[in-house]
Amino acid sequence: MSNPVVVHPPLPDIADVLVIGAGASGSVAVSELAKVGHKVVCLEQGQWTPPSEFAGDKPEWELVKQKRWHPNPNVRNHSSDYPINTSESDVNPLMYNAVGGSTILYAAHWFRFLPSDFQVKTMDGVADDWPIDYWALEKYFAENDKMMGVSGLPGDPGVPPRHPPMPPIGLGKTGTKYGQAMNKLGWHWWPSDVTVASQEYEGRAACINLGHCTPGCSQGAKGSVDITYWPQAIRAGV
Repeated sequence: MSNPVVVHPPLPDIADVLVIGAGASGSVAVSELAKVGHKVVCLEQGQWTPPSEFAGDKPEWELVKQKRWHPNPNVRNHSSDYPINTSESDVNPLMYNAVGGSTILYAAHWFRFLPSDFQVKTMDGVADDWPIDYWALEKYFAENDKMMGVSGLPGDPGVPPRHPPMPPIGLGKTGTKYGQAMNKLGWHWWPSDVTVASQEYEGRAACINLGHCTPGCSQGAKGSVDITYWPQAIRAGV
């Protein structure tokens, strides 16, 4: 899987919409706006990332991940990065500046909000309830699943029904051991939905366990928005 050939249309004298950032949210916004006829320009301070640069398929990936592909920009310190203050945070963020944003480095686990997440004030007495519920967003969750190429196993009784467009990724030795342990404890478990192609999908190659997902997928099996939404956005004139 290679990045799309970027043949930009001429910049409009006046754009209808300017979007800052070509990551997960920006990619969806520009794609949808352009499809309905708006003139859209997107500004991104990072670059396209060729799959050949990814470290996930290389023997030294664990070493390289500590600097060149570290999720924290303070450690990674690329030319497109900017420092962030994490002194009062219990966790370090996953942030990456490039076309595709942080989906370049995420682990591809693909969770939806639960219906209870929309009613935290009513159910838990914290924050505020959303003005909409899960069902108002369900069709958009499903549409995004298709665009990103989700692999999963339908039928989980712990969540609302969903129908991933691809069958699940195999559990492997580690996942099987986890499942056996939770069975022994009597705990409910279910394979996670992931944006990793379990079969050829929309021009993407199937996962062959080439390497770890987080330092980037050289195989192109992991759905990052630079290879899912952005080709469509460019064709629509962004």
